[in-house]
Amino acid sequence: MRQQFFRLYFIITVSLIALVLAFGQLYNTFFTEQQPSIQLSVSELARLAQNKHSTITELTQADLLLPEQLQHTFEQDGIISVVENAQTTLYLKTDSELVLRISPIDLIEQDTHDWWAFFSFYTLLGVLILVFIRPVFKDLNVLQAAAKRFSKKPQPIKLEIKPSSSIAPLANTFVTMSERINRFIQLHGDLSRILSHEIRTPLTRMRFALSIADLDSEENTQIERDIEEIELRLEQYLTFARLEHQHHLFKQQPSNIKELIHTEVAKFSLYKELNFLPELQIQSVLCEPTFLGIAIQNLLINASKYAQQNIHITSTESNCEFQLSVYDDGPGLPINAGVLIEPFQQGENDKLASGYGLGLYIVHRIAAWHGGTVMLANHPQTGGAEITLSWPKNDK
Repeated sequence: MRQQFFRLYFIITVSLIALVLAFGQLYNTFFTEQQPSIQLSVSELARLAQNKHSTITELTQADLLLPEQLQHTFEQDGIISVVENAQTTLYLKTDSELVLRISPIDLIEQDTHDWWAFFSFYTLLGVLILVFIRPVFKDLNVLQAAAKRFSKKPQPIKLEIKPSSSIAPLANTFVTMSERINRFIQLHGDLSRILSHEIRTPLTRMRFALSIADLDSEENTQIERDIEEIELRLEQYLTFARLEHQHHLFKQQPSNIKELIHTEVAKFSLYKELNFLPELQIQSVLCEPTFLGIAIQNLLINASKYAQQNIHITSTESNCEFQLSVYDDGPGLPINAGVLIEPFQQGENDKLASGYGLGLYIVHRIAAWHGGTVMLANHPQTGGAEITLSWPKNDK
């Protein structure tokens, strides 16, 4: 904010100085007539009057031999002064053809630029500009600091800005916005807690029903793992919701991406009709492993809904970023594929669409937390949807 203040102060000051100088020049050019003049002291005027016979001589135009440029000035102004041997001589044209030669004469030298007045005026102008814009930037600095605090810990903001301030309407709007956002965050937290409670209740009943059901050992174990996975993901998604508003808690660390991918693929062991084909070229990546696991799971869930037989998972790296891709051999992306990363959006005429359209949005947000992006395309060989998550190697 300080840099912006000095930049604006410099621009305004220089602009006003240029404007004043230009106005003064224009005024002198068009509204004032510059008449040639000299300045004499009273004592010098008295001396000339007393000794006019010795100091004033009448000449004719023919007697006056001047260089061409000086002669032109004399014809135009009617007066010139010539300094020779430290003695000033004045030539004055009269109404007749005569020229008065006045010598010696002591003129008062005219100071064409009063630098003190010039400096004082523009210094005062700079101070006035400072007086006007400094309070505005002071209030803007307060507003900026409040915005930074709000970004780290959302809570209602109270700003000590006077009602007479130029940015008072902006500050009031910002305060109102912070209050509304804070209420929304509180509501979001309440809904998350309610959701957590309402989901855990049927999960408990499912565990009880599973304990008394006569199921195959393998099926029993798989369903038990699924229930545990639901509970685990519930906790992770609640953390996900908190992380949306507390991004400073997000920490990346070196992680084994092969283990992450194989762990998520193992959860789809009941999908006997699908082949999950990892093609992993790298092992260690910098990421937040819990949330990258959520992203992988959502990508696999999305692919499993559309794949005919094969789902490919690849991991690669370039000089500056990691890439994780999941593609299938399904029908490919819908026409409006670009909207799929927005919440509550699904493909047009997508008969297989289910849920609330949050899967790719969650992947998109996790990519953004890693400083990366999500790219949607159709794979050139299989024709199915290919979703690529890319994020930089350095922790941004």
